[in-house]
Amino acid sequence: MKQKLRLMTVMVMMLLFVSTQGQIISQYVETNSGTIPKGIEIWNNTGATLDFATNNLVIEKGTNGAAPGQDFLIDAGTLADGEVIVIGTTDMQTITEGNGATYYEKAFSFNGDDALVVKYGGTITDVLGTPGSDPGAAWSGNGVSTANQNIQLLNGITSGDTDGWTDPSERFETVSIDPVNDLTGFGIAPIVGGNIPPSITNIAQPHLQESLQAQRFLFLLMLPTAMAL
Repeated sequence: MKQKLRLMTVMVMMLLFVSTQGQIISQYVETNSGTIPKGIEIWNNTGATLDFATNNLVIEKGTNGAAPGQDFLIDAGTLADGEVIVIGTTDMQTITEGNGATYYEKAFSFNGDDALVVKYGGTITDVLGTPGSDPGAAWSGNGVSTANQNIQLLNGITSGDTDGWTDPSERFETVSIDPVNDLTGFGIAPIVGGNIPPSITNIAQPHLQESLQAQRFLFLLMLPTAMAL
């Protein structure tokens, strides 16, 4: 029995490791003037293609501390592993498609104090801000703010935060404090492992995927043995 428990514990830890990646917000913008631009970039780093017809992608918004409710739905199309999509106001289309990513038009009305929730197949995969809480004008920390800025995911972060946060600098860094004139980065997927030169990235990425696939295979291989103990 103890052997079975130890083996099952190891297997659960392995499953948790390969499941830490997901559909997460890799970039966010809230305008510093007027009503646009406003939008988010979603990164798929799950190791597999996402099928939105099978598992809908839903963006929920919680206005001024209210409970989040559905604000946008994608129920068709796919997103390949390692790629991003951008959902946002019309002024974000050109840069998104220019960077080779798929753009979805959404006239977002969120402000810096409105939480966002990402759900895939009904499961929360990432949260921006703290649902049910109104921070005032914005969530901010160390110069990073959810109001009036274009912010991107910090190097090395590859998993979502499903219970929210109060300090965006724990996950994001500022790209621009003038997003009306600067949407740099939207449509470009993060580099796993940080600022790796392109020549190294092209080598490292396949090995990363091979590692994830090998771990999944090992988990499935060990499952019958564990159940038989």
